[in-house]
Amino acid sequence: MEIQTDEMIKPLVIKLNRRLTTRGFTVSTEDLYDEIYSAIGAVNSRRRFIPTSDKLFDSMYEDLIVRLCIASISKWGAEGESAHSENGVNRSYEKGSEYPESMLSEVIPLGRAR
Repeated sequence: MEIQTDEMIKPLVIKLNRRLTTRGFTVSTEDLYDEIYSAIGAVNSRRRFIPTSDKLFDSMYEDLIVRLCIASISKWGAEGESAHSENGVNRSYEKGSEYPESMLSEVIPLGRAR
């Protein structure tokens, strides 16, 4: 099953790697897969989506998953910080999880059956 799921998200890995490379990041393939699986989990949790063997996530969230990965990778080394200042450069981050709430708020939860 792991091989099949890796093939399902390979297009996301390629897109994420391309976007990171243009931003000057070099990230191992294993880390790219880890980040994508983590972002898929966050989106699925927020969406209340249950993955199946042939659909790991709702395809309408592909771009959001990649953007969540970029946000997470951009914060490597600053985990747990809400602000950082060094050599005249000030950075601030949204509080909460590794993903900005403003991005996660783009996820529309599925309705629950009663």
